[in-house]
Amino acid sequence: MTSQSERKDIALSNSTLSHLDASIARSSYDRSHMVPGLVHIGAGAFNRSHLAVYLDDLLACEDEPRWGEFAVGLLPADKEIHEGLTAQENLYSLMLMDTGKENLRVVGSLVGHLYAPADPEAVLARMTAAECTIISLTVTEGGYFIEDASGRFLEEHKDVRHDLENVAAPRTWLGYVAEAAARRMQMGRGPFTVLSCDNLQGNGEMARKALLAFAAARSGVLERWIEEHVAFPCSMVDRITPRTTDENRATIAEKFGVKDAVPVVCEPFRQWVLEDSFAAARPAFERAGAQMTADVAPYEKMKMRLLNGGHSTLGYFADLLGLDFIRDAAADPLLRRLLKAYMDEVKHAVPKLPGIDLDEYADTVVRRFSNTAIRDQVARISSEGCAKIAKFLAPPLADLLRNGNSPRVLPLVIAGWLHYQRGINERGRAMTMADGQGALLKPFVESGCANARLALDVPALFGNLAADFPVWAATVQHNLELLRAQGVRTTIAKVLDEAQAG
Repeated sequence: MTSQSERKDIALSNSTLSHLDASIARSSYDRSHMVPGLVHIGAGAFNRSHLAVYLDDLLACEDEPRWGEFAVGLLPADKEIHEGLTAQENLYSLMLMDTGKENLRVVGSLVGHLYAPADPEAVLARMTAAECTIISLTVTEGGYFIEDASGRFLEEHKDVRHDLENVAAPRTWLGYVAEAAARRMQMGRGPFTVLSCDNLQGNGEMARKALLAFAAARSGVLERWIEEHVAFPCSMVDRITPRTTDENRATIAEKFGVKDAVPVVCEPFRQWVLEDSFAAARPAFERAGAQMTADVAPYEKMKMRLLNGGHSTLGYFADLLGLDFIRDAAADPLLRRLLKAYMDEVKHAVPKLPGIDLDEYADTVVRRFSNTAIRDQVARISSEGCAKIAKFLAPPLADLLRNGNSPRVLPLVIAGWLHYQRGINERGRAMTMADGQGALLKPFVESGCANARLALDVPALFGNLAADFPVWAATVQHNLELLRAQGVRTTIAKVLDEAQAG
């Protein structure tokens, strides 16, 4: 091993692994024996901090099959990843960042990477190969072409139309997987699994809906073959993986002596809950810490209501106070108290799960948000608020109200989100406002962000809650008026003190 005093920046490759500093974790398995049984579409930062790491851990088990991942990039931004991974023989570094410390490991589970626009036939060959039994995805919510409000498949989308008319040279994962399925059907090749790893509720069901709708537009025979031969397990994924910055690359070079064109940074925590419903062979993910279950939905509910809802709780008030990073919000005593009070309230709308202590889970959420090494931007958390409110905050609120509870913190959080719609923080500065469904709030915003019912009565956001529970709606209005008259800090303290007093 090279000593720290002698070390120079070492470019990653199979031949340089033995020259890396002893502090850098790396696997000793023979990479030449890996089998690309899993083809993954969208090998961006999250895939390479999550699924690829589980595979890397499994490859370290000598008695496990040699499952490797063959990655595919569809988007122009993936070309840089392709070039970087290809130059590094598909190796990359993963820096685990925690408060006051960083650790580096080299991940070797990628067998290869293809930039799909340059060679679509090579991608289809990988997907139709006999050893491929799983096609996995991280394509973001928009990549499923399902309209959020109606649940309708967007068959008229230009990329969907392109793929229906150019089956051998697709643009989307739908086009590639449907064509691979058509070829497998013609070849008499066995079934396979489509495994979504996107951070979406019911991600397997969404993938199934999108692919079947696309296949039906191509051929009823193909649609029926997919229904009979393809599995779509749901999964819950969790690992904070911010965008890699030049500062991160400099740290990896200066502290660890590694020259990496495509490194990934993330927090130490990871979680993966998988529905054990695969059509063919799969890696033993549970040996690497994944939890296999018959029903992912309760775990999704826990994460969405506590972690995602907690993120939004911090995000809007942090933005209003002019804070830039979630770590700063979690370090603020008043906002930290608000976050804990939010989770204490929402825990009553979260199912009890075997082996999970909700108090411990909530404490873990606070620690993760407080990680000073993660520069998670408040503006990112505050974006797409209509979708996040509808998915993360309205459902637990509805459950609490219908069960006879009188929530105090949730009406404050929703009032904070409405107050945020003014677009100006308490320092008088404009906030970055990004919401694809922001038109839902147009009447409220045009009223001067003063009449809460103009937002609370929007069915796509809160259903009929305002009409069914007028006391709750009045509480939101009262909190909104307090925020406007007395400011964020005074209002939060006042509401939390009243809630604590009972």
